[in-house]
Amino acid sequence: MAEQETPTVREAVGVFQSECALQAAVDDLLSHGFDRSELSLLAPLSSVQKELGHGFASVTELEDDAVVPTTAYISTDTIGDAEGGVFGGFIYVGALATLSAVVASGGAIGAAIIAAAAGGIGGGAIGGVLAKIIGQHHADYVEDQLERGGLLLWVRTWNAADERHATDILARHCGSDVHVHDLPATHAVLEERYNGAEFAGELQAYRGVPYSFLPSGEYYIAGEVLPTERDVKARIDRDIDREMLRSEAKAQNWDVEALLGNPASIFPSPAGLLATELPLSIQRDILKRWAYGEKQLEIASDDGMKPASGDRLQEINLALERLQAR
Repeated sequence: MAEQETPTVREAVGVFQSECALQAAVDDLLSHGFDRSELSLLAPLSSVQKELGHGFASVTELEDDAVVPTTAYISTDTIGDAEGGVFGGFIYVGALATLSAVVASGGAIGAAIIAAAAGGIGGGAIGGVLAKIIGQHHADYVEDQLERGGLLLWVRTWNAADERHATDILARHCGSDVHVHDLPATHAVLEERYNGAEFAGELQAYRGVPYSFLPSGEYYIAGEVLPTERDVKARIDRDIDREMLRSEAKAQNWDVEALLGNPASIFPSPAGLLATELPLSIQRDILKRWAYGEKQLEIASDDGMKPASGDRLQEINLALERLQAR
């Protein structure tokens, strides 16, 4: 019997020399069809060294390591305007965990917050204290990585078109050593930690797909640890949508790569896409990618290359508005 191949996933990776550059790349990725659940950052260096069991001179040594601990990208929109004001645009999940830990563990800081509340100090002031705590934790996280060579960003890709778009975006925003690699679909370290005999998570399910709520307050699904239930559901929705897309493409003899990378080769107009039975989330994803391609053509036309059609981009934007209204 032939040995079964180990399933793999594909990721694009890049290193950024500033938080501002990383945030610009993330914004670009999110506006062109990628999901927050597909973005990963390096875990705090103390956690990385503890997990790996050895030190490292530069973060570039970790780019292609399948077992290096990662953490999720979280927009500051998810933690409110008061806390968000202290950040440059993103926060890693460990900083949010710090907020919970401060309140739960008490101590001098916790006591100060409780005393402030008892003394009638407004919630905004207390929120400012918490924001400062999280902000310092986040600043230390960023500084530690920059001192070791930069901020790492991984992007989960699903096909060749995703890989081209992700690497183009990472490079455009000054990412260095940008490339795509293969990793095992299930990480042995995570499987042992969360799926072993002593696993203490609470089993749950969404759309028939099981996942676990961990004692740490995080969520585990198929070799990945995600910070919120929203991230888990986004991951499951994404996987199911991709399977539905592959099934629909096979039934109608569509080329999946062309459908995601060059939808204009399949549909004469965005209206043609909206007329299909594809789920709305997939239609929206394809339209975003289509818009990205049209914008790239506009950039090329500005450089004297193939002219772009502004009318087509307007059609795509109108189609996206129609989807939003459904």
